[in-house]
Amino acid sequence: MPPKRAATKRQYSAIDIDSDADSSTSESTSRAAPKRKAPVKKTTTSTTKPTPANKTTATKSPTVAKTYKDAIKALETALKSLDAKVRKMSPNSRTITTDTYADMASKHLKAVYALEKMEGGLVYAFNMAMAVADASHTDCDTTPKMGGFGDSEGPFKEMDGILVRLIEGRNEEAPAKRQEGLPTVRKRWTRADGDVGEFKTGRPNKQQYGQLQRQKLAWENERREERRERRESVNDWVTVALQDLKEERDYLAEYGVEKYFPKSIARLEELLGSETDAAGAGAGDAA
Repeated sequence: MPPKRAATKRQYSAIDIDSDADSSTSESTSRAAPKRKAPVKKTTTSTTKPTPANKTTATKSPTVAKTYKDAIKALETALKSLDAKVRKMSPNSRTITTDTYADMASKHLKAVYALEKMEGGLVYAFNMAMAVADASHTDCDTTPKMGGFGDSEGPFKEMDGILVRLIEGRNEEAPAKRQEGLPTVRKRWTRADGDVGEFKTGRPNKQQYGQLQRQKLAWENERREERRERRESVNDWVTVALQDLKEERDYLAEYGVEKYFPKSIARLEELLGSETDAAGAGAGDAA
């Protein structure tokens, strides 16, 4: 009988693996399997507070004073934009004329309508209409063609119709009271008001011409602001409005620009005349 051979390393390894497997199997069967816990449902708490269905955001309507202030600011912005374009024009350009200003100003009449409809807005609407009238033209001596081609008459007529209606409304609501010592405003700019040095050739050179234009526009902007502030502050609104309108009418007529607020001027003259007659009658009665 052949002798028994010793187990090889591979066989020993197999024996060890089998024995380990058997022992682990018996151990796992003897050990009780742990009970699994039922999953716990997580509850989340929302941090967002529900908005009540009946809660609405209140929006405060603008006051009549703020509406007027914003309208004046928008008008001044549009006016200065045109002025800036004029400064860049050549002297012989026809791109912008006083007719352009009239068309621009008429687009701001919507602010006059809005103010007129607001409670306590009649005086604001009147002052806005006068501001529009002030912005409806420019200095016609800026360029040879600045006087335009008669296209201002249409916008003037529209603005005049609105202003004369506001004059009637304001006269019914609060007739003007004669006021002595009305605030003064600066006169219209002239070449004599310019400060650019001596004209060596008898005429301004290109640099001096640009300086004169800037000085004139700044002067007229301040003059227009002074007139507006005076209209806002006085009780004798008839005298002041008539003075402002007639001064611009007479100036524009020198350049052939006509039909500047004829109805409004005529109505203010009637009101001023009736006030003068009433004051004279009162003085006669007192005597």
